Amino acid sequence: MRETLLSGTNPDGGWAYYQGHASRLEPTCWALLALLTDASTTGWDASAHRAFLLRSRRRDGLFLEAAVGDENRPNLGFNGLAALLLLAERELADEASRTALVSALIANRGVKLSASWINRQDNGLQGWAWIDASFSWVEPTCWCLLALKKAMKAMKASESGEARGRIREAEQLLVDRCCAAGGWNYGNANMLGQDLRPYVSTTALGLLAMQDRREDPCVVRSLDYLVQHRLSETSAMALALTLIALRRFGVPTGDVEDHLLSQWDRTAFLGNFHLIAIALYSLTGGPRGEAFAV
Repeated sequence: MRETLLSGTNPDGGWAYYQGHASRLEPTCWALLALLTDASTTGWDASAHRAFLLRSRRRDGLFLEAAVGDENRPNLGFNGLAALLLLAERELADEASRTALVSALIANRGVKLSASWINRQDNGLQGWAWIDASFSWVEPTCWCLLALKKAMKAMKASESGEARGRIREAEQLLVDRCCAAGGWNYGNANMLGQDLRPYVSTTALGLLAMQDRREDPCVVRSLDYLVQHRLSETSAMALALTLIALRRFGVPTGDVEDHLLSQWDRTAFLGNFHLIAIALYSLTGGPRGEAFAV
């Protein structure tokens, strides 16, 4: 996996999802997390990758993806991931850049909607959307919430009442959207009177974002769900995120590792650099996934 990632860098210093395509923020962040936290790549020169991130940055601190054709609509979920990267690997950006990115995440909110008869949830709670001026979703809320919690411990610039308020409201949103069985769907927990089922990868993200709220009934329920269903979704993403989350909660993960390595042996993750990077980080990024610790 390491050799595949190292050989797959684009000339601009980023990584694409697949060879021969334009560099994107998500696979680049995961590749840098995997390679910079892997002891086997100690001394590896990341200057070209740092330059790619600098070129991708907007004036307000958010990172853009020119490859998607809309330079004014940054992906907020991937910016949460980028903030985690910059907080974990501080040589990739200066303090001003980290502060600007965190401040921009604090300022962005999902759109508040009125109550609706089609589902039982509080549409007034504002987490984060995938892009600005749209409704809050579970995944970008998890990434940005996790980034703010990490920043609160690492940066004085984030120690504001507004940051604490965003954290509290995002936690309330995740509790509100938690499925009856525990865990999280991508959006709602119910629709038209029917409970929706949780997904493994989304549940792993939710648990990472709520790891400091372990006594909350929703977190207890969700951890039970993930432990029971840890092998039920065998995609590289689900297995790798499950591995990272369960390690943060101190749960044995030997069978998850075995399934992930088996998938690699059988499919090489179809050459998807994003999946290769997540898998590599989950296997080598420290025994408890320190980049995601809060």
